[in-house]
Amino acid sequence: MSPFRPRDRRRGSVAIEFVLVAPVIAMLGLAVLDVVDFLRVTLRLERTAGEVANIVAQYEMLTESDVAALFDLAARIAAPHRVTQADGAVILSGLANQGSGTVVLWQRRAGAGGYASAFGNEGGPATIPPRSADLVLTSGQGAIVAEVFLAREPWILAGRFLPSDPFTRLQSFALQRPRMVSILRMTTS
Repeated sequence: MSPFRPRDRRRGSVAIEFVLVAPVIAMLGLAVLDVVDFLRVTLRLERTAGEVANIVAQYEMLTESDVAALFDLAARIAAPHRVTQADGAVILSGLANQGSGTVVLWQRRAGAGGYASAFGNEGGPATIPPRSADLVLTSGQGAIVAEVFLAREPWILAGRFLPSDPFTRLQSFALQRPRMVSILRMTTS
């Protein structure tokens, strides 16, 4: 550059570059926050399902009033996410193999009705999802399943950026073997 040429021509080029790059940096920052929030919610749902399944498996006998208390517990563990209200659902199921294959002995739910259990419906054959294909119930054995669902709307990664909305419906489940076989029967009192 010539010492006689004024340097004023380059003045403002950094500001123009910053104005062009700032929206991209802001979008990337919000996308990172969205992914972090997704991971936090997913871990909260997994913890909720695991804790509820573990507590149910410790019961000697399960009553309908116990189930109501368990749904309240699930709501407290998952707070501030409303898994037992219109935003989600909690489904508790008792599975057993009574000699003719694994069936869903009982199933109770709290929350929105738009979520179907991945393990089947009460009284019907149990379908074991591929993620837990190692679960084998021999004749006389049972398992407790706690499923937690949540609908959430991402901030940045929704709609126009990801066409299939992969983060809008989250689900987690936990399986536990009951300590007492009597838990596989639901009583009304």
